[in-house]
Amino acid sequence: MEFDGAAARQGDEHGIPQSLLEALAGLDAEARDAITQVILLHREFPAWAVWLPYRGHSWIAVRPASARVPDSGLPMIWAEAETMEELADKMRRVNAQLADQ
Repeated sequence: MEFDGAAARQGDEHGIPQSLLEALAGLDAEARDAITQVILLHREFPAWAVWLPYRGHSWIAVRPASARVPDSGLPMIWAEAETMEELADKMRRVNAQLADQ
């Protein structure tokens, strides 16, 4: 990911704003990539909360099992995967199942 030049002034190819790119510039490439991936997941899956993998752990995401506002008494759906792409596939399947209900 490039953080200087004309493209970075307007944001990157994912539409991440310049101000966020500048804030991420001090991080190492692996951390920037992980944060970018979380931003992309959140844009596609706004109902989900996503945890970054840390020290070899998996990607984890959770969302309410219904369209209702989350509450401590409502069931939640958890997804876990080794890669962001695998997690996104699982999240898409869950969303499709919930849409069919």
